[in-house]
Amino acid sequence: MRYRYAHSCALALISMLASVQVQADGSTLKAPPQSASQKAILQQNTDFFYPTMTLQSSMSYAYSDQNTLNLNGFLALGAIFLGNINVSKVKSSIYTFTESAYYPLSDRLQLVMNVPIVYRQSTYEIGGAGYASSAQSQASVTSGGPRLGDVSFGGYYQIFKESKNWPSLTGSLLVTAPTGINPYGIKVIQPDPNNTNLSVPTNLPTGNGVWTLTPGLSFVSTSDPAIFFGSVNYYYNLDKNFSDISTTPGSVQPGEVALGNAFQYSLGVAFALNERLSLSTSFADRIQDDTLIRAPGGPWTTIVGSGANVAVANVGMTYAFNPNTSLIVNLGVGITSSAPSFQLTATIPYNL
Repeated sequence: MRYRYAHSCALALISMLASVQVQADGSTLKAPPQSASQKAILQQNTDFFYPTMTLQSSMSYAYSDQNTLNLNGFLALGAIFLGNINVSKVKSSIYTFTESAYYPLSDRLQLVMNVPIVYRQSTYEIGGAGYASSAQSQASVTSGGPRLGDVSFGGYYQIFKESKNWPSLTGSLLVTAPTGINPYGIKVIQPDPNNTNLSVPTNLPTGNGVWTLTPGLSFVSTSDPAIFFGSVNYYYNLDKNFSDISTTPGSVQPGEVALGNAFQYSLGVAFALNERLSLSTSFADRIQDDTLIRAPGGPWTTIVGSGANVAVANVGMTYAFNPNTSLIVNLGVGITSSAPSFQLTATIPYNL
């Protein structure tokens, strides 16, 4: 009996010592084990790699509603407008289902592949039907059903693991292939013969049409119960020649496209409330340069209005069903006019 009691005490002592960290000043700090909710947060910020393959299914819905004032006329005496005034509205919905696979090569290096399926629908409304500014016309355009988007693949490498004074730092490199429907050469038509103000594309794209290289850095810093995270990414788009870049029906114009590069940064904080549940908030901003096009042998021409500043504020929740499966729900609200009005995303990663 005494032997069994002494043996149990020894095991308890070893377990307690294993969970204690010795600091530089000689004091000790107990290190609690990572909860399932903390692991889910770290995995989403590429700071925790499961030892086996992880599959991730994601479904997102983005909606935007933009109003534009159209003036067709001139100013008389510098103050009186003579002509037609119309307000156009574009309501867009984008549904995206993405299946991702993460394969670890070590506890610091993992490969990733993302395959998106995209469905888009936009409704265009504008006045001018029957040559009356008060009469409205509308037309709806889709991507022709769910279509393959731009597939991306690459890897993440953890440069530094988190220490007492420094956050963890992870580098990434992703390559995006132009596997979706590209936006160049899509014709613009006037579907209502009684309203020449209404012009819509014949279909909607599901991709950018060019190869993209995306290097990035992300960091994570833990201050129990808070987890701070952030990232910077640069989207470098390669120039590409297309057999047709004209939007005029019946016209074919070959040309080269230099899609504007983009810089994106994000900052956020998450709180693990208990073993299963965590909440997060973050801010992300993507700044896009103007796009340039040119005909064979001609000069580069800037597409006016093609640049953008897409700023989004996010709130999220992570619930871990078990150590291998969790649910991440995120709501993003657009801050700038180029951003979606809102975007709702649900993600389920599953560790095999």
